[in-house]
Amino acid sequence: MSPSLPAADRAADPEPVRQLTGRQVMIVHGTNDARADPDLSYRLAERAKKVNRDICRFEVHSDGHALRQHHAEVLALASDFVIGALLPRAYSRPVADALAAPPPLGLRMPLAAGFGRSLRP
Repeated sequence: MSPSLPAADRAADPEPVRQLTGRQVMIVHGTNDARADPDLSYRLAERAKKVNRDICRFEVHSDGHALRQHHAEVLALASDFVIGALLPRAYSRPVADALAAPPPLGLRMPLAAGFGRSLRP
C-alpha cells in the first residue's frame, strides 16, 4: 500500500512524516510506474529523511508499479530488510550502504539485477 502522494499541482497537504521518527524505513519504487509517480515517493523519502536518518529508497529501473520484472530481487531486498530490522542481524551491503548514504544517493539507490543471488552463500 502506498501513501497518499499528492502531485505538486493538487491542493493537498503532503503526506506526514513525523510518525516515521525512530523507525527503520525502506521504500522501493519502479522507475516506470504509471500508477504512482516515482518522483513523489522520492520527495516523500527526502522529507522523511529530515526527521529520521534510518530511511532508504531503492529504484527498480525499467520496472512498473507491481515490480514484476525484477520480482526475485525485490523479494530478496524486502526479506533482507525485514530480517535486519526485526532480528539482531546485519543488513546486506546494499541496504546498509543505502541507509548510511546521504541524500540524494541513499534515496535513489538502484536495485542491482541478481541482488537475491548475492545474498546466498
